[in-house]
Amino acid sequence: MPEPAALVVHRGPLLSTLVNLFEDIWNEALPARVCADAARRRAVDGLPAGPDALDLEVLSLLMGGLTDASVAKQLGLGLRTVQRRVKRLMELAGVTTRLQLGWHAAAHGWTTVRRPQS
Repeated sequence: MPEPAALVVHRGPLLSTLVNLFEDIWNEALPARVCADAARRRAVDGLPAGPDALDLEVLSLLMGGLTDASVAKQLGLGLRTVQRRVKRLMELAGVTTRLQLGWHAAAHGWTTVRRPQS
């Protein structure tokens, strides 16, 4: 396994180009949000029980890049509670990794992408 590495970029044309690239990509990005009514839609459509509202909040924060500990703190939950909910979400989705969970959530209507208001 290769060792982790870092690259230091000093002021100059390369740094300016990288900053501009980041800004261009950032400005085109769309936030991913969980769909707050996903659980209701599943029940109405007669589909098996899906994530509840708190599960979707946890998922939204995880997809935003927060750690389990940060999610727990922001939602006023215990760390183990967050970990249990993530495990439950993974079981509901039938996946084994968090990356797969994100893909499943997007593919099965647990998330929406909202364009920012101009």
